[in-house]
Amino acid sequence: MAAAAAFDWRVQRIPNTLILVGLVLGLGAQLVAAGAPGLARGGIGAGAAIGLLLAPFALRSLGGGDVKLAGVVGAWTGLWVVLEVLLLGALLTGAMSALYWLFQYYRPTETAPRIPVAVPLCVATILVTGGLGPAFLPVP
Repeated sequence: MAAAAAFDWRVQRIPNTLILVGLVLGLGAQLVAAGAPGLARGGIGAGAAIGLLLAPFALRSLGGGDVKLAGVVGAWTGLWVVLEVLLLGALLTGAMSALYWLFQYYRPTETAPRIPVAVPLCVATILVTGGLGPAFLPVP
């Protein structure tokens, strides 16, 4: 997550190689930890994250790398945790957007700034998986 956030911050891209490695490692960790049910849990988490973010991607609110990175988070965490990460990530992205808007207001530029969504998504992942984030969803 930190590597993806750093790439997104510096070059506004998340390399596909990094996404692929994260996805394979996440699904592999699920398989090793819980066998086939774990692999299914990771696959459902990845699919749900990607599925939920397809509409914002189609509306050009998110880049493809951001959507794929959310899928990686889902592969590592499963459905319920990735939903909480996405919700907190959306709130943090909104806060980051507000800060960008504020700085742009005082220092106008020709182009609109691009928000490196991997950064708030990384922070949300760390907070939620570390138990420091708010519990939005009741986990069954």
